[in-house]
Amino acid sequence: MIPPITIDKRSPFLGEACALCKEPFAPGDEIVVCPDDATRHHTQCWRANGNKCAAYGCTGHGEVDSPSLNEAVEGEVVTDGHPADDGRSQGNGRSKVRTMPSSSFGCAQGCFLISIGLAVLLFAIACFGLWAMLDYIMIDVLGWSYREPISGVLPAINALILVTSFKLHHNM
Repeated sequence: MIPPITIDKRSPFLGEACALCKEPFAPGDEIVVCPDDATRHHTQCWRANGNKCAAYGCTGHGEVDSPSLNEAVEGEVVTDGHPADDGRSQGNGRSKVRTMPSSSFGCAQGCFLISIGLAVLLFAIACFGLWAMLDYIMIDVLGWSYREPISGVLPAINALILVTSFKLHHNM
């Protein structure tokens, strides 16, 4: 357990910047000093970073000492023995770092779903193109009548097949 330090007007850390959010420390802020390299973080920044140091290459980690259930500030929500980190529970909430609930839908998930949708669409278009080429080869080149000629079907599909056949025939 790492004890938090409350910044006051005489603190040597006053005005230094948090290693994660880069906001300067002000009187009333609670900070955590990394046990490995002495890098300073806001308490909520330390927790938002998974209870570990934000400095590149540092392996410092540990949970922040928090008030016991009996010492919790009135009106503060306490879960699992730790005060709720809503940006207001520690210090004066000046840190820009906020944690998102694990069930939230972020940009990475949205981009992933869009890329899957585009891949499915491109695959469908590619399959239709392959079908059109094979249809042309089997009917026009090899002379195999494996299906009835298209008539009375949607004119757009018929026109598309004719255009594809024409392009393939003239490119050979």
